[in-house]
Amino acid sequence: MNYLATSALIKRFVAEPGSELVQKLVTREGPVATAKIAYAEIYAALNRKKREGHLSTRDYRLVCEEFEDDWQAYVRVDLQDEILSLCRDLTEKHPLRGFDAVHLASALILQRDLGEKIAFTAADTRLLEVAAAEHLLFINVEKPPGEFDSRS
Repeated sequence: MNYLATSALIKRFVAEPGSELVQKLVTREGPVATAKIAYAEIYAALNRKKREGHLSTRDYRLVCEEFEDDWQAYVRVDLQDEILSLCRDLTEKHPLRGFDAVHLASALILQRDLGEKIAFTAADTRLLEVAAAEHLLFINVEKPPGEFDSRS
């Protein structure tokens, strides 16, 4: 299973470096998981792109419809107390932003609960370095396979 942080998930809906790999992960490599907070983060990012002129109003609406359709298929990790506690611990150990800590904690708890390795997928090198330090497999969607990808 691949866990997509928002920095990777947005690439499913907006053409950016790494979008091709994200499309492959979502369509060909089994279930995709993310934290429920990604819902708000995706809409914030899409609205920012619309305000900045990178998305027309028409394209924004189409992308939102596509996101809503996809959202139902994702394994969505709830923000529970156990994840919040792990966020606290992770931010004490690593220089993480709040939502990055939520994504990382969500992936770690999901991996534990599933009893199988998952790949933490993002486009944020610092976040991926912390994922590696926490013993998660990881994929940087903006780098060629093997360059910053623990699956190689």
